[in-house]
Amino acid sequence: MKKNLEILEKIYDLRYKSGKVHIFHSINKLVGRFGNVVSLDKIYVSKEYLSYLSEKLFKDRERLTSFFGGNNKFVRLSLVQEFMQDFGRDIAQDVKDDFLEIKQYNSSVFKAVKERMIALKENENEEITKEDIDLIQGYLTNWKKLQDKIKHFIPEEFYSQKNNYFYTSLLSYVKFLDKLNPNYEVGMKYLEEIK
Repeated sequence: MKKNLEILEKIYDLRYKSGKVHIFHSINKLVGRFGNVVSLDKIYVSKEYLSYLSEKLFKDRERLTSFFGGNNKFVRLSLVQEFMQDFGRDIAQDVKDDFLEIKQYNSSVFKAVKERMIALKENENEEITKEDIDLIQGYLTNWKKLQDKIKHFIPEEFYSQKNNYFYTSLLSYVKFLDKLNPNYEVGMKYLEEIK
């Protein structure tokens, strides 16, 4: 399949910049603090994230959110933890596992994506294969999942809370990943077209 070097450069740029700030290493540090250093009753999560967790834990998007009804768009995480104890679940651990799941997958393809991108850019005669498309698409999809997860995790109302390390860190990732969105969109569109 014919390759488009300009678009491959954009995809490589996204991967390079994400790697340069060691975003997945930072996620590791972040979740390490979660539930330990940061007190759960100081963290509010969005109803959107609760809905996602409910789907993951109970296969039912409404179960958690309906319990924490009302007009608020967010809920204190310590209350969710209390609710989850009835099911023998540690919500802090569940959230940690969730973020680390993404990191683990990303780490497994990070090097492979870099090597293939460099080979495709440097070797003029080498065409892009179905395997390359699947590999790069898998990486981009995972990158987007992380962005969505972070964005949906903290309610926007708390973005400005500079006194909370947890919010500040997540917000810096939101801003960083937002800047790379155009590269993601161009890359995914291109990969879909040539698939």
